[in-house]
Amino acid sequence: MTRKGFVAFIFLLAGVVFGLAQAELEEFPPGVTRMVWTLSGSELAAPQTLRLSIEGLPDGRFRVQLSIEAEGAPDELGMLGFLGSAVYVQSAGANLDLAALLTLIRRRDLLQVGEEYALPGGILFRVQRTEDIAGVTCLVGEYTPPDDPTTRVELGFALSDPVYFLPRLRVVKGEEVTFEMELVEYSRP
Repeated sequence: MTRKGFVAFIFLLAGVVFGLAQAELEEFPPGVTRMVWTLSGSELAAPQTLRLSIEGLPDGRFRVQLSIEAEGAPDELGMLGFLGSAVYVQSAGANLDLAALLTLIRRRDLLQVGEEYALPGGILFRVQRTEDIAGVTCLVGEYTPPDDPTTRVELGFALSDPVYFLPRLRVVKGEEVTFEMELVEYSRP
């Protein structure tokens, strides 16, 4: 990979990571909030686990601990963890539009079940329901990328508690789940 290609890769990766962040650190209370996601999909040899702890310290500072657990052969671990999986989602046809995703994240409190919202890039996001994901009340909806009608992207946005990354990101192509990132454990002080 050329230096220019590497820099472009880093910017793409950073855009995907920050696009999936839905809570600011300031939203987390004093004490330790623990979150665990599973990552799975057709290109991942085995499910992976992402653990994130955010500790609100008394002086307005935070301590963050992130760990990834995966098992497999060296060639199977090429898409290791959240960062690799985020790039996989971006490059494997999920066509995540970061501007649209950021719009949804920032305005999730205004979204209503049963409504459709037109977003940048010609995306029509349909809010389907509220759902409990790992004890967090979430708003769940989906969209179909305009250039790939065989793919559906389902998103879950936390409403009741601060969750750093999306509680759910599921990509379905035809009937096959090609990628899923799901919050499976959540605790807060």
